[in-house]
Amino acid sequence: MLIEHTKLIAGKFKYPVTLSYDGKRIWVEFKFNRTLLEEIKSMEGSKWHGYDDENPRKIWSISNSPRNIFQLSYLKGDNPYTVYDLPLVEYESKRPLFDHQIEMVRHGLTRHYCIFACEMGTGKTLAAIEIMESSSFSDWIWVGPKSALYSVQLEMVIWKSKVKPTFLTYEELKKQISNWPSGKKAPQGVIFDESSRIKTPTAQRSQASMGLADGVRQDWGMKGFVIEMSGSPAPKAPTDWWHQCEVACPGFLKEGNLSKFKYRLCLIKMKESLAGGQYPELITWLDSETKCAECGQFEIVGKHSDFEIANGTGHIYKKSVNEVRLLYQRMSGLVLVKFKKDCLDLPEKQYKLIYCKPSPSTLRVAETIKQTASRAIEALTLLRELSDGFQYEEQPAGKTTCPSCKGTGKATEYFDPREPNSPVVAVAEGVELSEREVECPVCGGSKEIVRTVRGTIQVDTPKEQVLSDLLDEHEEVGRLVIYAGFQGSVDRCVQICLRAGWKVIRADGRGWWWSDLENPKSPIDLLKTFQFEKDTEQKVAFVGEPGAAGMGLNLTASPTVVYYSNDFNGENRIQSEDRIHRPGMDLNRGATVIDIIHLETDRLVLENIKKKRDLQNLSMGELNETMKHIGARVQ
Repeated sequence: MLIEHTKLIAGKFKYPVTLSYDGKRIWVEFKFNRTLLEEIKSMEGSKWHGYDDENPRKIWSISNSPRNIFQLSYLKGDNPYTVYDLPLVEYESKRPLFDHQIEMVRHGLTRHYCIFACEMGTGKTLAAIEIMESSSFSDWIWVGPKSALYSVQLEMVIWKSKVKPTFLTYEELKKQISNWPSGKKAPQGVIFDESSRIKTPTAQRSQASMGLADGVRQDWGMKGFVIEMSGSPAPKAPTDWWHQCEVACPGFLKEGNLSKFKYRLCLIKMKESLAGGQYPELITWLDSETKCAECGQFEIVGKHSDFEIANGTGHIYKKSVNEVRLLYQRMSGLVLVKFKKDCLDLPEKQYKLIYCKPSPSTLRVAETIKQTASRAIEALTLLRELSDGFQYEEQPAGKTTCPSCKGTGKATEYFDPREPNSPVVAVAEGVELSEREVECPVCGGSKEIVRTVRGTIQVDTPKEQVLSDLLDEHEEVGRLVIYAGFQGSVDRCVQICLRAGWKVIRADGRGWWWSDLENPKSPIDLLKTFQFEKDTEQKVAFVGEPGAAGMGLNLTASPTVVYYSNDFNGENRIQSEDRIHRPGMDLNRGATVIDIIHLETDRLVLENIKKKRDLQNLSMGELNETMKHIGARVQ
């Protein structure tokens, strides 16, 4: 066991501390000091051992982890933040980079372990290519969503990148890390594209990313690179930053886990649960000094009047600290933030809603769905399907071996020998059950069951005519991006495009598909076709799901993105909108975002994803209220 006698900063002074490094734990001994105690308690894995069942001791311990080593170094006065305070290295590029891209490259080459929190379309990919080429080594891994990786590979072809990294999706990364050969060194550099995917510490992809980043740090130190790239510089939930910062530089943020981080940024109150006990409820983000630190209400709301305090119904207003603003100051040096509006002279996106009037038959079906659905989320899903012009149903698709009896047609049944013809409800003490062979209750002894697949039944929807009209309007441009919230909706849009004489690139959870079956193309070639080959392919529509095909792609050949329908995810919406709004877009045509609204559920989903509310919490009462005026809209 390594024992270190040192002094740690607590407030204005340093206090003697003994650190004992014992495998995965660091034992911390010190005379009582409240400020120092708070520092230790904030660290990862902190534990008081005075209440241990075995060998209780009056001593604290913390995890022997990179983040705690970082924090201890700071408390010793060594300042591990030094590299994040250094002036950026000078850099010149032979490529035509914007000034903000040059800053990204300088930031990465100086910090090595950092985050580009730069809005979609600011050119993070090209900056990362420059960093890889300037690093003087070629052993890089680039991790990202599948659609984003296709776009990155095309960018590398366009810019003739000299470095060819290993490309992995986050799912593939999990497998790589779990099967990593013992003794094999980590790559010298890793790019985590769309790093919001690793914001949740408990997710397997987040843990795999942390393991890879730790390997780079351990094997290469400051010669290695871990660079995260996020298109959301200001996420709605500031807690999304914690694990992203942890992967880039463990310990950069003081709080030892996400819960401690959350308690610093939010006002949280304990609430009584209906099932008994208590649970922590987030009252508000601490994002304004004018919010009360006791209740979270603004000072002007009137919750803190002298009358209420005098009558015991209020409390004295206590000014809070704007912890969210302080967070961005705390992340300075590690996180480089760039907004598109500050970097690029692009026209503002234009938003348009097209309303369709539902037919009487559609309204009758909608009313039946409302009356028969058991839960609001079930009704909402069925109504969204109806609005898009289809309904899912299970359809027979031949037969398959019975999974219960494995094709034997037999099953084992246990019975009470005293009552062999009665079902066993409870086993009396001292009675041993007997067993016998009977026909399989699942297949009835036939050894097979009917196999079903999910199919769709198409129904009339005015959305079809609206999309057909939009395709006609874009014939001269020859390119249109269309998103839909269901695979069934995607299929409907594909059919509409094909009937209108357009070729189609379909990208959803099933993968990428090209309608010209006689001339198959890879996803990268399809992106080239959409962006650059209008002479050979005059009319091409890109049809996809926002979640599967809304990140990392460059689709600026189209001046318009059409939402036939939306999914429930606010981030997917934000990301997918920006596929057409970035450098390379036609500045004269601009960027137009169109939503087609049929049933009121379309508007409900759109409003909710903009607010990033959870539609799972929607009640039947709220849904009924939304649907009251369902027939009021006209096209």
